[in-house]
Amino acid sequence: MHSPETRPSLIVRLGGAEDQSAWWAFVEAYEPFLKHLVARQGTPPSHVADVTQQVLIAIARSVNGFRDDGRDASFRRWVHRVSRNTVIKYMARQRRQISGQGGTDALLQLDQQPAVEDPVLDNQYQHEMIVWAASKVQSEFSASSWTAFWGTMIEGRSVAALAEELSVSPGSIYMSRTRILRRIRLLIDEVMK
Repeated sequence: MHSPETRPSLIVRLGGAEDQSAWWAFVEAYEPFLKHLVARQGTPPSHVADVTQQVLIAIARSVNGFRDDGRDASFRRWVHRVSRNTVIKYMARQRRQISGQGGTDALLQLDQQPAVEDPVLDNQYQHEMIVWAASKVQSEFSASSWTAFWGTMIEGRSVAALAEELSVSPGSIYMSRTRILRRIRLLIDEVMK
C-alpha cells in the first residue's frame, strides 16, 4: 500500500474552522498517528490523550499558516513539527510545575534539532490506517471472508494452512483478501483526499 497523504482539498477545508466534517475526517484519520507521535516524544502514557488534544488545538490554530514545500509528506512533516513543539511546551510546563526550575537552555537546544524522517513511524502510521479502515469495513463482509483476510494479512498465517482450517480453497482466500483490501484502500483514499 502506498503511503497515504492528506488531500490538499481537506487541508484547505481545515482552514475554514466552520467546516466540521473536514475536522471530523482529519481527527479520525490523524488521531492515532498523533497519539503515536506524542507518546514517542516522551509524554507519560497517562497524559498522551491530553497532549494529543493540545496538538489538535495547535493544528487548528495554525493550519492557515501551513505551506506545502512541494516534497512528499509535506503536511505530515508540518504536523510532526507542530506535535513536537506542543510536546516541548507541555514538558516545559510540567517541569516548571513539578520542580519550579527553568531548563530553557535545554528546551531551546531541543527546539533547534531538525525534524527527522522516520521510516518506522511512517510504517506504523500506515499500519494504524489499515487497522482503522479494516475496523470500519468489517461488517460489510462475511465472517469467513473476514477470517481469511485477517488471518493471512494481519496475523501473517499461511494461505494454505488457513484454507485447510476453514475448509475452503486457497483461491477463495485470495479473492476475499482482494475484495477486502480494495474496500480498505477506497476508504483510506476517501479520508485522505
